Amino acid sequence: MKKIIFLLALLLLSKAPAFAKPLTVGFLVGQSGIGDQSFNDMTYAGLIKAKQELGIEVVVEDMEKTESAAEKAMQRLIFRRAQVIVANGFEFQKLVETYAKRYPNIYFIMHDVPIGDHDNVVSTVFAVEEGAFLAGVLAASMPDTRKLGFIGAVDIPVLKPFLTGFQAGVRYASPRLPIEVAYISEAPDYSGFNSPAMGHAVATEMYERGVTIIFSVAGLTGNGIIQAARGANRFVIGVDSDQDHLAVGHVLTSMMKRLDIATYNEVAKIAMGRFKPGVRYYGLLEEGVGLSPMTYTRNQVPPKILNRLDEVRLKIIAGDIRFPSTAKPAKGTP
Repeated sequence: MKKIIFLLALLLLSKAPAFAKPLTVGFLVGQSGIGDQSFNDMTYAGLIKAKQELGIEVVVEDMEKTESAAEKAMQRLIFRRAQVIVANGFEFQKLVETYAKRYPNIYFIMHDVPIGDHDNVVSTVFAVEEGAFLAGVLAASMPDTRKLGFIGAVDIPVLKPFLTGFQAGVRYASPRLPIEVAYISEAPDYSGFNSPAMGHAVATEMYERGVTIIFSVAGLTGNGIIQAARGANRFVIGVDSDQDHLAVGHVLTSMMKRLDIATYNEVAKIAMGRFKPGVRYYGLLEEGVGLSPMTYTRNQVPPKILNRLDEVRLKIIAGDIRFPSTAKPAKGTP
């Protein structure tokens, strides 16, 4: 009986007005959960800023990472009258496409997956390969660099641009420098996003094999990789958020993916009645990706390398450096 009442309530909500003030925004948290100090926490930071500056209400669903749990979380957000739902990650694509059709009066913000055929969905695409290219140039240019490493959470398409961009940057700076690549788990096992202990073990073995700097792209698992860098007295490159403080002096830089900026921007447009569906592209030009300020390590980077990074960044923006890139929306796409 309760299930029938719940479904009837959802049906009624599907015909509700667009939204009323204050705007309620639901957050479907991705694989590595809240507290990953990376992908999810960056998005949450954008929501908190929107709450403080725009007066929105935020409802968080950090559910068990299964399809059935995700759908129930989506239904709970709708039942709680969320007028906007932010879905953080590729695993929610089908769910968003299904519920966007079912609830045309709810706005959806889909991070990391281009969805361009729904009037109530805006999706973000980040040119992570541009930021990863800079990370590769920096890592390959550092004094005493002998061998580099890349550790990804899972070998899936959404992580490929991090690797290809990093490899291209390394080749640009030092064509013959070896790069060792490892993944924590294989799809459909996504535990690689939530395994700090495994990340620590894999990274420690890499450092013992002579890797000087590791680029970590692994969500919560990256925290273990960062601590391995501290233990080995080596460098690591963080990802998504500014992770430099997690092991002061050992996180060379972080390749920041500005989900905070993208989330705030898209929520603000909805709050101000300026929503436009389609794909939003966030690259170096849009300040959607880039390296952290290197607060604790900048004094260890020779000035000529810092100058080179600035030059390479401008060349990428100008289109003078070409490498495997995220497809930009077609001309005229919002």
